[in-house]
Amino acid sequence: MDDTAPSDSPITVDRRPPGEVFALLGNDLRVDVLRALAEAGQEPRTFSALRERVGERDSGKFNYHLGKLVGPFVRREADGYALTLAGQQVVGALLAGTYTAEGRLETLDVHDPCPVCEATPLAVSYEDDHVTIECPACEEWYNYFSFPPGTLDQYDPDELPEAFDRWMYTLFGRITAGFCASCAGRVTGRLEPEHDRPSIAWACDRCGDVARVSASVPLLYHPATLGFLYDHGVDTTRTPSWRLLPERDVAYDVDADGVTVTLTLDGESLTGHVDERGRVAGVERADR
Repeated sequence: MDDTAPSDSPITVDRRPPGEVFALLGNDLRVDVLRALAEAGQEPRTFSALRERVGERDSGKFNYHLGKLVGPFVRREADGYALTLAGQQVVGALLAGTYTAEGRLETLDVHDPCPVCEATPLAVSYEDDHVTIECPACEEWYNYFSFPPGTLDQYDPDELPEAFDRWMYTLFGRITAGFCASCAGRVTGRLEPEHDRPSIAWACDRCGDVARVSASVPLLYHPATLGFLYDHGVDTTRTPSWRLLPERDVAYDVDADGVTVTLTLDGESLTGHVDERGRVAGVERADR
């Protein structure tokens, strides 16, 4: 896709060849420099402090490799050197194990019933850097999403199901806000109303990645919905998705302009309209 801004646009984005940029990281000393700058946080490190932290005795050699990083991954400031956004993201990817780790996990049981059939405990598995949370009986409750392998051992096994769910919540929040979870490109939503539970397919205009979520998901990030749930004792920042409310308390009504989603809790209902692009067009709350 050609995402070059028009000639009269005030936006300027200069791009380097990807192979040229990634070739700059093909040296352990350069990676050590990035790690050392990341350890410093927001504080720049002087040349001498940085070289000492990395442990390179040869000043000329160190200067050469540091110079190669300046621009794409490191910026030179009056007080020393600091990471650029790209540098921060490289270090973050290394810590997350995106390029360097391979995670494995035995299937875990969630000690809560499926929100759809309300009978069988959910099961959680991890394979090929992706989490699957599903009901093994009815197969109607199903979530599948990526999770960085280097983060697995940050949690005890019994903590992982809810950690996975919180990660999924942040991913879906990013997507419903219009950003691709893979490349941060712009995504476009499209209603898929063909099933009993309509869904929204979010497609990235740049990398082509597609994420599908229930048509109720955009509504769950609307402030009126957050207040409605909180008033009924449901804190979406702490309550895993399978405990939010049973699927029988969610109703869908597809129309020409999108889908109307109604949530019911304790005799009170909240109704929101999600348009054909996955945007919440209006929310109403009423007693029943």
